[in-house]
Amino acid sequence: MSQHTSHLGTKPILGLFLGMAAPIAVGMMVHGLYNVVDAIFVTRAIGVNAMGGISIVFPIQMLIFAVATLIGSGMASIVARQLGAKQDDTANATIDIAFRLGLAIAIVVTLGIYLNIDTLLEFLGVSEALWPYAHAYLVPLVLLSFPIVFMSSIPSDLLRAEGKAMLMMAGMVSSAVLNIILDAVFIFVLDMGVEGVAYATIISQAFAAALMLYFILGGKTHLKLRPFAYAMDWPVLKDIVLLGIPILISHAGVSVFIGLTNYTLTQFNGVDSDLYVSAYGLIGRLMIFFILPAIAMTIAFQTIAGYNYGAKHYDRVLSMIKLGVVSSLCYGLAVSTMMLLAPQQIIGIFTQDKALLAATASIAFWSFLGFPLSNAHAVISSLFQALGKARHAIFLSSLRIYFVLIPALLILPGIYGIDGIWYAFPIADIIAFIVVIYFVLRERGNLHRLDLG
Repeated sequence: MSQHTSHLGTKPILGLFLGMAAPIAVGMMVHGLYNVVDAIFVTRAIGVNAMGGISIVFPIQMLIFAVATLIGSGMASIVARQLGAKQDDTANATIDIAFRLGLAIAIVVTLGIYLNIDTLLEFLGVSEALWPYAHAYLVPLVLLSFPIVFMSSIPSDLLRAEGKAMLMMAGMVSSAVLNIILDAVFIFVLDMGVEGVAYATIISQAFAAALMLYFILGGKTHLKLRPFAYAMDWPVLKDIVLLGIPILISHAGVSVFIGLTNYTLTQFNGVDSDLYVSAYGLIGRLMIFFILPAIAMTIAFQTIAGYNYGAKHYDRVLSMIKLGVVSSLCYGLAVSTMMLLAPQQIIGIFTQDKALLAATASIAFWSFLGFPLSNAHAVISSLFQALGKARHAIFLSSLRIYFVLIPALLILPGIYGIDGIWYAFPIADIIAFIVVIYFVLRERGNLHRLDLG
């Protein structure tokens, strides 16, 4: 077993989990600051409509991220178990196949979106006031940012599969700091508007990708990235896609729900829909910022569980399940308490516009009411991806958004008006949490039997 990864099967679970999750969480939150800083700069320096223009195309960005995560996450799930089973050369082949898949999808998706930008903006219900900002922001992202996102998912998740938390943090922190600096330069010095925000994102993403490649090519990892060095293995490609589908479903569902919410907002008569789109955009950025530590927990949880499952250390997988439930609930409760008790103080960081502040605060209450449960659902459901149980993982990833949130969004506004949109959040959080706990308790029984055997 390589010294690069053997600690995943030997170190005490609590210390291992905190040692991996904490630096990734710090890196992701610092990296996530660029979303927050973007919102502050755009809202204060360019205007509320500029914020609305950026927010209304956010579902497209989420969809790209979802497809890229499918590749990287599916690869990482397989590679972690292969490392636990001491199959290093097979793991290298899996990485190569994931790279080819990412390259092919990057070409197809980039061209497809670029050739249909206007159609997409019309489909999202972009108003005449928001259109110039949305178009100026989206075009550079499609041509430059989206391909980088696809290709950087491979080195990023290679580091993740090996538990290289500090290297992941270095890439995320340096990228975020660069993005914030470039935001200020492009907006305040060069007066490039929302287009400058897009180019700041592109340059920082390219820098992060280059840094991660430097770590891999410089011998900081046990596994290597060798494009087209192995024979094509179609069953492995199928497994990458199947195990990545739960993440795709989850993230794509967020994209669909945000897009559907924005569209629903534009359909209400007698309501300033552009104002509510901007308000929901601010809530979305706050939500993503607070979700980042949960993603770090998920990465650590899935990596440790998958490695030890591959190594047949079932007692350590059971300990990881208990720790995942407790830690995700505690973090979610802390965030929920803060947002319910002091929403206006936090939202006031972005804007002093009284109408925007009031609209955003009213949305925040319902959005964060069930956050502890949704946070726990996201972390714990990744167990089934770690164990290679694609069918269970796909169902649990689909549950909250597709089976509850979207139907509720289609039904509740007709009964309660615009408030019905926000009531859907806590309802979905409660139902999804109950179901995932049932599945996890049943899986614990299976693991107990394997451990006794």
